[in-house]
Amino acid sequence: MPAAQSPPSAPSAENLFCITCGYNQRGITSAHCPECGQDFSKLPPSPTLLPWIHRRRLGLFRAYWRTALMVFFRPKFFHDQIDNPISLKDARRFWLLSIVHALLPPLFLLLYMAIHISPANLVALMHFISQTIFVPVPVFYFFLFGFILFLIAATGMPGYFCHPHSLGIGQQNRAIALSYFASAPIALMPLIFALAVAAEFLLRLKDIAMTLRALAAAVAVFMLGAWYIRTAGLVLAVSQRRHRNLTVLLLTVCWLFLLVLFLMVVPLAL
Repeated sequence: MPAAQSPPSAPSAENLFCITCGYNQRGITSAHCPECGQDFSKLPPSPTLLPWIHRRRLGLFRAYWRTALMVFFRPKFFHDQIDNPISLKDARRFWLLSIVHALLPPLFLLLYMAIHISPANLVALMHFISQTIFVPVPVFYFFLFGFILFLIAATGMPGYFCHPHSLGIGQQNRAIALSYFASAPIALMPLIFALAVAAEFLLRLKDIAMTLRALAAAVAVFMLGAWYIRTAGLVLAVSQRRHRNLTVLLLTVCWLFLLVLFLMVVPLAL
């Protein structure tokens, strides 16, 4: 059991982190953070390093992206949070915000297509809308519907692999919460769409357009790789099974199944 917390001005021997900069205050008895000067009488250090938990203090935008950057670049600190207090409710809110980040670009693209698919006038727009309400409906809409279902299922499903019976109930709940935070890489989707759309607007400048497309592809590869590696790494970190690699393989197969189901079978079936 962790030791009782000491007063803010004298942190205990346990790991306590400055909420402002994340500096470890272990063994430090000062009333201020030696890294950023934060006054602990106003904002005491916390046993959890996840900025999202402190979003009321840090602000929603700052807390979200600092948490996402931790998932990207500090996986060890991220995995270590399994021993610190994490609310499943907070984790699901982060997960929902990540999904919103990922879905906004295709929805804006859909709106853009609706406005610019024909001359920009009300009659043409109403004609386009009336055509899409009835059959045949463009396949893009079904693909978008399948993409939404895939994101929700693929980012929520890893929690089922993060509660081995060898862990205590508290750690199991925290591991499930961390699985929701592992969805952070999909928040890069707006950047990918922005680069791709910018490339389309700059088609006349071929070199710039090709560069933007290459950047969009590189960010997409990074996003998918980070999502897979961080989620699989979390499963490996919390799993106490003898064949942990088989567990990750099963996770991968489940992801591929969801990919085929929602991005191929569902759109074609509809």
